[in-house]
Amino acid sequence: MNIREQLPLEQQFELQVFETQVQNLSHSDAQNLLVELRESMLYQATTFREILKESWGIGKGIDFTPEAFEE
Repeated sequence: MNIREQLPLEQQFELQVFETQVQNLSHSDAQNLLVELRESMLYQATTFREILKESWGIGKGIDFTPEAFEE
């Protein structure tokens, strides 16, 4: 499956521009960019997870303080 073909035309163009820019990077710059991209992906995944948890109400109303376990 070609993911690129499933992207909207605007994103295909954006990807093509990015591809051209990456070809002009040095090896070191390319490695730094990969690390930055991975960091962004992890941040995005965490943000999406938190948004979903909040919108689904997961974890709301749960009291994890020690007093909550005492009777």
